[in-house]
Amino acid sequence: MKAKILYLAWAIYRDIVYSGLDEHISRDQRKKIVRFNQFVFLALLINLFCVITYFYHKLYISALINITSAYFFLVAYYLNSKRRLEIGRIVSVINVNIYLIVISYVEGLRASEYLLFFPYFLVLTFVVSIRRNYKELVLVYALTVASLLLCFKISPMTNDIQIMTDVLYTKLSTTILAISFILTIIFSYAILRVNKDNEVAILEEKKFGDTIYNTSLDGVFIIFSLSNIVATCNNRALELFGVKDKREIEGTQIEKWFDEDHIKKFNSIEQAISHESRNWQGELAFNTKDGHIFFGYVSVVPFSYRDIRYTKVSILDISNVKMAEFELMKAKEKAETASKVKSRFLSNMSHELRTPLNGIIGASNLLLQEDYLGTQKPHLEILKFSSEHMMLLISDILDFNKIEAGKLELSEVPVNIKEFVRKVISQFENQVNGKGLQFKKEIDDRLDLELFTDETRLYQILSNLLSNAIKFTNQGSISLEVKKLFSSSTKATIQFIVKDTGIGIPKDKHKEIFDSFTQADVNTTRKYGGTGLGLAIIKKLISMFNSELILESEEGKGSMFYFTLELKINEDRKLFINEDKTRSLQMLTGVKVLIAEDNPVNLSVAKRFMLKWGIEVHEATNGREALNKFKTDEYDVLLIDLEMPEMDGVTALKEIRKLNTVVPAVAFTAAVYDNMQADLLQKGFTDFIHKPFRPEDLHGKISFLVSSMKRA
Repeated sequence: MKAKILYLAWAIYRDIVYSGLDEHISRDQRKKIVRFNQFVFLALLINLFCVITYFYHKLYISALINITSAYFFLVAYYLNSKRRLEIGRIVSVINVNIYLIVISYVEGLRASEYLLFFPYFLVLTFVVSIRRNYKELVLVYALTVASLLLCFKISPMTNDIQIMTDVLYTKLSTTILAISFILTIIFSYAILRVNKDNEVAILEEKKFGDTIYNTSLDGVFIIFSLSNIVATCNNRALELFGVKDKREIEGTQIEKWFDEDHIKKFNSIEQAISHESRNWQGELAFNTKDGHIFFGYVSVVPFSYRDIRYTKVSILDISNVKMAEFELMKAKEKAETASKVKSRFLSNMSHELRTPLNGIIGASNLLLQEDYLGTQKPHLEILKFSSEHMMLLISDILDFNKIEAGKLELSEVPVNIKEFVRKVISQFENQVNGKGLQFKKEIDDRLDLELFTDETRLYQILSNLLSNAIKFTNQGSISLEVKKLFSSSTKATIQFIVKDTGIGIPKDKHKEIFDSFTQADVNTTRKYGGTGLGLAIIKKLISMFNSELILESEEGKGSMFYFTLELKINEDRKLFINEDKTRSLQMLTGVKVLIAEDNPVNLSVAKRFMLKWGIEVHEATNGREALNKFKTDEYDVLLIDLEMPEMDGVTALKEIRKLNTVVPAVAFTAAVYDNMQADLLQKGFTDFIHKPFRPEDLHGKISFLVSSMKRA
């Protein structure tokens, strides 16, 4: 039973003392809260004891004063539990001082209530931290001293507010003296205990700091800034410099440990940072005790402690890094030398091989054009084919070398993609038909436009893919598919696909065939020939176009290679118009059109045709200008580009629709994407027309929209 009572009492005490704590608060704040709660708990116990004593002696006014004081202590406790410690402390300090003044006045100095001021002085040092809140402690002491002086000044020796006999005064005085004595002992012990805990904590912090200092991977010197004498160093510094005892380093000049070439550099660094109060980092060389040199990455930091200027020098050993750097430099020099030798060798060999090959190819062509025996023709054709094939191999090797060396650059010239693909097809049509294969061609009609690209390298990619397809296909078909996936007003995304029904490639060889000088297997090399450079070259070329060559193939079922290029549209391209069709179009006199287009070429061409049809044309170069013109005039049709500066076409039409919801609006755009028509209708457009446009299409849309508006 006794144990249960003690446990219950301890649980109540713990709940009271640890009230207001939170896992997110700091350790110092936690101590403040606990000490304050302990102070309030003890004050409430004293108040309770005094209330019981005063009721026993029928001193009801004194009891009421104690009850009031206890109430304010409870308020301070509540504020602390709500994380308002500072307000709670202010309330409690004022409460104690007022309580002692009032109770001394009511009972008289003879009751000795003022003696409680003396343990209260000790309480203040317990509740308020001297180290961290010195000014606050001085202020509270000053308030308490003032309260004590006021107490002596206004309080009489005895007072007749309550009935108090000499015996009662003696009892009260003795009781207050005992309470003061007990409180003084309690708080003296508490202060000593706190100081001891603080001392242990300081020693632990110092031990922890020393552990960090001595287990650092950096060697650390602390030197006096004025004399450059080493004050101390850590254990890592002893290891770096081959020293067993700190006394061999402490008291020495720091210059003793630097390499001769770096002493002046360090001195200049130290002078610079000491004047400018900044840090320095860089590489310096040092001497060990045995005279060995090592390189360190150094951090130099100036600081002051007790008005003495120090410099902290941290040294990270980077000897291995410097050694690796040196080896890397040597390897780089060797690689550069080897690359130059290789380039020079390939250049010389190319010249030496091309010269006789040129003669062989020329002679074989001449012999084929002259009289020769019928039995000689196969030999002459073999001679011509072999020499031309060898020339292609030399070109492949040189191209591969240029790509590897990063010397191959792509050019950007305007190319009509549709015409370009047709040229490629014409080059290979005879070869495909010659093997008895079917040549399937699928070219997107929307590719009749000019895009900026490197025509030579794009031809090299397609010709290599088609050549491989023809080489490895004995029956079936070869197909080339080129289509436009989507486009904006400035760029178009084109996909190229080459398929065949040839021998195919095993799945485990899909990656290997893109390696240099590699083919699917030895039998392929023996049967079909080749160096295995072709796919390696075109894969690297396609990567230079910021794309990727993708393979889908299965052994015995053919192969498909495809890649996608994003190319810039030539905005200054010429629009090819069929004048015969435009002449037969009927006049649209009286129709008023507002065209918003920022490209002057497109604007001029569209305006030219509309003027021919008798249309009154008003022009704007951006969406904002189109909106302003619409506000001041009426139009039958709006022709609006989607992408314009200041305000784009979609935003401009959104504002126009606030003014007029029925005027026909045609999107004048080069963009192509899925669900385009539905998207533009949702944004308020009536219809759209692609750039480059056909005049008859533009005429038909304007004519239809105008007539529809009249019928409505």
